[in-house]
Amino acid sequence: MKEPKFIEDLQKTIDVNSNPMPVGYYNLLISIRDLEWYSKGLRPHRNWRITDVKKYFGISGSAIKMVAKLRDIKKHMNNEK
Repeated sequence: MKEPKFIEDLQKTIDVNSNPMPVGYYNLLISIRDLEWYSKGLRPHRNWRITDVKKYFGISGSAIKMVAKLRDIKKHMNNEK
């Protein structure tokens, strides 16, 4: 089975406020925000689709369940640092 794009993007970095940050971690933070908006009935932007988030992270479920899963991933990543 193919790994989700999220795993690949953890190896790439971008500059955020002049500090390097993995692209995957940045997308994790943004996706948590977007899913919280979506669960409240707001659409983050015109072309945003929840299926793109599901494919990128390799997860499924409702927006609320996905937020919980992504927060667990974030917590796990922060504990490793």
